[in-house]
Amino acid sequence: MAGLDNNTGLDDDVSSESPLVHQDTSYSDNTGQHNEDIDNNKANLNDNTAPTSMLEILGWCLYAWASEPFIVSCVGTYVPIILEQIARDNGVQSGDKISPCKGSRGDPGDGNMPLPPPMMNNTSSALASAPNDASCVLSIFNGKLYIDTSSYALYTFSFSVLIQTICVIAMSGAADRGSYRKTFLILFGIFGALTTMCYWFVRPDGYYAASVLAIVANSAYGCVNVCGNSFLSVLVNNSRDIRTLRNIPSTEDDENTEEDQLTLSTVNTRVGELSSKISGAGAASGYVAALIVQVGTMLMLMAIRNKADGKVSVMGPVKVVIGFVGLWWLLFQIPICAFLKSRASPDLDLSYISHPVRQEYSIVQYQLAVLKYKLRVVKVYVEQGFLTLVDAFHQASKLRDITCFLLGWFVLSDSLTTINSAAILFAKSELGMNTIQLSRISILAMISAVVGSGFIPGYIQTNFGIDIKSMLLVIILWSSVIPLYGILGFFFDTIGLHHAGEMYILAIWYGFSLGGVATISRSMYSMLIPIGQESVFFALFSITDKGSSVLGPFLVGLVIDATHEIRYCFGVLLGLLMLSIPIFWYGVEVDRGVKEAATLSASRAAKVATNGR
Repeated sequence: MAGLDNNTGLDDDVSSESPLVHQDTSYSDNTGQHNEDIDNNKANLNDNTAPTSMLEILGWCLYAWASEPFIVSCVGTYVPIILEQIARDNGVQSGDKISPCKGSRGDPGDGNMPLPPPMMNNTSSALASAPNDASCVLSIFNGKLYIDTSSYALYTFSFSVLIQTICVIAMSGAADRGSYRKTFLILFGIFGALTTMCYWFVRPDGYYAASVLAIVANSAYGCVNVCGNSFLSVLVNNSRDIRTLRNIPSTEDDENTEEDQLTLSTVNTRVGELSSKISGAGAASGYVAALIVQVGTMLMLMAIRNKADGKVSVMGPVKVVIGFVGLWWLLFQIPICAFLKSRASPDLDLSYISHPVRQEYSIVQYQLAVLKYKLRVVKVYVEQGFLTLVDAFHQASKLRDITCFLLGWFVLSDSLTTINSAAILFAKSELGMNTIQLSRISILAMISAVVGSGFIPGYIQTNFGIDIKSMLLVIILWSSVIPLYGILGFFFDTIGLHHAGEMYILAIWYGFSLGGVATISRSMYSMLIPIGQESVFFALFSITDKGSSVLGPFLVGLVIDATHEIRYCFGVLLGLLMLSIPIFWYGVEVDRGVKEAATLSASRAAKVATNGR
């Protein structure tokens, strides 16, 4: 990354007055150092006041382009496969806790890569007659506990949500201060990418290592996502169009219009439209990248399988494609560095922490003192993250619209996420669809999501003049067709998910709604956030999103255990979707929420001006 320093390096993006990169001038003979610091401060000021450019929007879209394949390909497809397989390879049958599991490396007859031969007409019967390997267990903590190998990935990702939440809270305080938002976006992206690439080195018996890598990489992605999402409102508020509407003069030679002040509702409508378009562009770029990587990795797996005549273990090829996704994530940090501006915010007042003076220490002692100083600064910022989040919870409780939005999002995100997993489970167990068919479903959903993320805000919302809240409600109703169609299977034999072909149609339907929800919800939430607290409030958004991922699968699991019929879970999912509608309809009023956020921002700015915190 050193080669980027002159133009786009991270050092240029961090304010020269930031305590983490404090430059000690007390012993410097360079008389121009002070002037250089002033120039750097001016550069940061220009970054903050310059209108949003298309190149900057491109840089923001590239964060999703770089990281989204990790969620779709790794978390959604390959990491669960490798976690289940490595658990099976090291597991035993629950009956005697000695015999190797079916399909493990100790059972060579079943150890081939899970890419089936060309589709056959009798896949349903073949699946029905396959042996049930659910009784395979993995010993952990030196035999003190045995868990089902199929649950190993679920426990791993559940724990990763907890760690991710802690990391997001810890960094959110710094992400809204100084230039750290962009710095963290890139550093966590690099860290997550390198962690993902470490799957290349996982040993066949390294099931702990595989889990740790999944937890760390997923946590890094969560931090990247919070930092990236928090840029959205900054980009919108600094756009030339919105500045003109609000009569905010630009730093460039823009002529101030003499038009009458527009009403708040009109301005907010335009903000919502622009926010939806930018958000849609980011979501679409992520889905396109995920589609490219998903297709590419599937072709890589098929090529490896064909080259080995189908006789190849699961671990090797899957490790290759997971590492490839990490490499993709890493390489695209370079253009993000180049195109995305820092948009720095005021630093914390840390004048009470004195920087060590060079003359008072030996060389080694001075380096240790500087390290201690920086650790104290990090400690303050981490504490500030937790304190700010607690304060954000307190403030959000006063902001009715933010509170109701987060409650509605908890229910909506939970149901949409669970629809995907429930549909895949239903397709595999009830319709007998094989891995290639399920991969095709995933690809169709991604293509449709790309279309939905661009078409809904770019055409439907704009041309039909639909306000952002109504657009979200329309998408929820659209999404509810999926579980409703599954319920029809109780009453009809010809429709209602009785045939594999129906899954392809529902995949397109689901993808379109998923792309729309990702775009509109993020855009709507960004309008309700107080300026200057984007990272903290998007941390709340992320915590709500991730926390909800526990409830839906748990409820669906209870229903399946009680009824032994997956189709009943569609009733639960339909109920959750319907529950979110009155929450958004009666609880969220966008114009009121924008006013409350502006009032809170002004109050917070006055507080910061008074005490520096």
